[in-house]
Formats: sequence, structure tokens, C-alpha cells
Amino acid sequence: MPEPLRRCLPLLALVLIAGCASLAAPSVEPPASAVPTPPPTSTVVASSTPGPSPTPTTNATPIPDPTVMELEAIGCEGGVVLDWSASTHPQFHHYTALRSPSREIEPDYPPIAPAVDWGDTYATDRFVTSAVDASILPSDTRWNYRVMAYDIEGRVVSSSPVRTARLSETVDLGDLRVSAGTNDVTLLEWEPYEGDPACFSSYEVVSGTTGTPTTVVRVISDPAVASLETDALHVGITYALRVRAMRATTLGSFVVAQTEIASYSVP
Repeated sequence: MPEPLRRCLPLLALVLIAGCASLAAPSVEPPASAVPTPPPTSTVVASSTPGPSPTPTTNATPIPDPTVMELEAIGCEGGVVLDWSASTHPQFHHYTALRSPSREIEPDYPPIAPAVDWGDTYATDRFVTSAVDASILPSDTRWNYRVMAYDIEGRVVSSSPVRTARLSETVDLGDLRVSAGTNDVTLLEWEPYEGDPACFSSYEVVSGTTGTPTTVVRVISDPAVASLETDALHVGITYALRVRAMRATTLGSFVVAQTEIASYSVP
């Protein structure tokens, strides 16, 4: 074999081997899971810029002025009822009410004329807040009232506005009818009080054996009641009897209406 051909045979063999190897090796595709998936495109919604937070509102109860009191004056038959709010002043010592024909009532004490203290309203308990004025005769005059709270030295620490009221004549409930019932019971009947409910506290059935009856036999709180059966009266005794409608407060009371006095002997 010629020398040149002998030298080319090894090279040719290498080329043939490499080509066969490339033909025999299959192509390998990467698995689907190995292919990276691009991240999904997200939609971003722009939010509006938040405004300032609302300021919370408070419903705090206002602190009452300790120098101010309220007053209601109720004109009734036979008297005037005064109702006022309690003083909250820390130096409170006592109350006193003043009455005057003038709308101007100075709070000083002793009172400055024409204002007067009629003597039925002094109280050292701050929660005693009602009184009556039955110290003058009923008339068409409209009286002015003011209530003050004082400290222990007599200086004003709280005061009410001026309120006006008028006293009128007491109501006549007519004759008191008395009769014998069964089992030693005595029956009393009268006309009911039909005036202002704010002027009524109770009926008092009173008795006595001489003069004007003053001993309380029974107290009745319902103004619609107009009769009573009682066994408090003794056989053989003659009584003076009366029913009277009362308006009462902690610091006093007065008669609003009453019957005529009835004389009755228990059989």
C-alpha cells in the first residue's frame, strides 16, 4: 500500500467513528417543568391618598355653675309652694328665701327692704329644697320670691332667679256628711278637691271634742277619694269633725280646701 494512503487511514477512521456517534445519540429536550415560567403580570390599582382622620366628638355633661339655683313658685289656695334646686357650692351652710312686692330682690342678708324673710325657709340640709309661704292674706297681689344659699359667715354663695306667684282663697268643700254605718263604723262623705294637682298633698280627717278639730284621724293621699269609714270614734261621745285638703313640704304646710265643721254624736 502506498505510504500516503497508509498515513490517511487512521485519520479516516477517527472521522467515521465521530460521525457514527453523533448519529446514534438521540437529541434530549429539556422537560417542560424545567422551562422557567415568567411571573404573571399583576394589575396594580392606585389607591387615593387618605384624608385626615375625623376628630371624635364628645358629649360630656357640662358642670353646673355652683352659684346658680333654679326656683319654681306655685301659687295655690291658701299659700305659695317654693321648690328649688340644691346648691352645689362647697361652702354651702343654709338656705333662706325672701319675698318682696318688687321684682328686684337683693341677695344680701339681712334683707334689704322691701324684701323680707317670713321665717319658714331656713334649712341647713342642702337637700331640703321646698318650703311654703302661708304668712300673708290671699289677695290679687303677685309676690316675688328668691332663694339664696349662704356660707357659715352669711355670705351668698348661690342664688335663684326671681319667680312670681299669688295666693288665693281656700276652697270650700261644702258640708261634711256624717252617718252611722254597721258594726260601730262611722261614715264620712265630702266634696273632692278639684284644683291644681300641684297644690294637693293629702286629705286630713280631723276630730275634736271641743272647739276646732285638730286631731288627725286619717290621712288620704288620693284626691279623688271623697269618703271614709272609720271605727276611731267612740260610742256616746260628741265629736267636731272636718276634712281638709293639705299641701305639705319638708319645711311647712297649709290648708288648700276644707269642709264645714260637722258635729256628730256616735250612737
